[in-house]
Amino acid sequence: MLDQQMDLRAFLLVLFLSPLLLGYNGVEGARELLEREDMELEKQLKLLNKPAVKTIETEYRDTYDCVDFYKQPAFDHPLLKNHSFHFQMKPTLSLKRNRDQVSPRVRESAHIELKGGGCPVGTVPIRRITKEDLIRERNASKMSFADNTIGAHYAVARTRPGPNKFNGAGARLSLHNPRVSGRQYSASRFLLRNGNDAIQAGWRVDPTLYGDTNTRRFIRLDAGQSHCFNTRCPGFVQVRSDRLLDLVYPQVSKRGGDGYEAPLFIDRDLVNGNWWLLVGESNTEVGFWPKRIFSGLADLASNAEWGGEVFYPPGTPVPDMGSGFPLERDTKYDAYLRNVEVMNAAGKNIDAYNTETFKDTGIYDVVDLEHTNLRHLVLYGGGHPPNSS
Repeated sequence: MLDQQMDLRAFLLVLFLSPLLLGYNGVEGARELLEREDMELEKQLKLLNKPAVKTIETEYRDTYDCVDFYKQPAFDHPLLKNHSFHFQMKPTLSLKRNRDQVSPRVRESAHIELKGGGCPVGTVPIRRITKEDLIRERNASKMSFADNTIGAHYAVARTRPGPNKFNGAGARLSLHNPRVSGRQYSASRFLLRNGNDAIQAGWRVDPTLYGDTNTRRFIRLDAGQSHCFNTRCPGFVQVRSDRLLDLVYPQVSKRGGDGYEAPLFIDRDLVNGNWWLLVGESNTEVGFWPKRIFSGLADLASNAEWGGEVFYPPGTPVPDMGSGFPLERDTKYDAYLRNVEVMNAAGKNIDAYNTETFKDTGIYDVVDLEHTNLRHLVLYGGGHPPNSS
């Protein structure tokens, strides 16, 4: 009887202590997990943020590290370990672009230059990634930012399927600052694709990616194991020391008022097959995606696309696309891409042809006008209810 009482007391003591022990172990386990995650973040930051020759902070509180050309993130790519690239590289192509009838109310947005004349010769400006940047992206649960992400919606013009062969594409993109919140983003972009490879350029408002709601230039790469924006993964080789890849556009269009644009182009070097990002009226060469990192785009592109894209998690308010209002078929009120063009197989820039429109929801709209005084014109937008102001 005494032994039974002692066994019962021991059993009750174990029952009493178990939650305390489990709670203690749970706290310790959570602490160890946090420490491991913190170490992983630090490891990622070390890979992303290269040693700086000089550091410059912009008026938007972005920190740019002037990184030795040969130590930039691009060369972490396993296919770029042995290369002969150098910081004085330029594309061998020399293109003349067709002009259209430009309205006097539309201007190219000013470029924010780096203080002190930019980075020293032989270095390139790389935006410093913070631990907060990585945590935001992890918490957003959309790290891949893939085109098929649930919650992503499109209103675009695109080339029809067929035996297409393109050496480039581009447009003049009207600039806007659409309303987004939380994990949402809104973008205007064009892209080139062949198989699973795709490259794109444009502007976006993306608090998850940038930590603010400024309108910023961006590029994106999808090739092999590389799926990222700007220099978040290896692949894009910057050459300019005085141009920011992900700059803030300080001037954006006012609906019904003055308009601002960003000329952006991606052209393939016909000699070596590298894909160059060209920006501004003067087609300034910012950098390139090397041919060797691609499979599909190691050859010409088979598809091109221009228009708007948004993302919003289910159950959240609808974000703006473009100007945020239903289309009026008027560039004074609508977001647009004009001079929508491709570089054909012969290396000649021509207006995009044989295109079709695509939208996956009635919230957003797109209109494709191939023959206007603005050449090939794509209007897109939506988000606000029709009667809102």
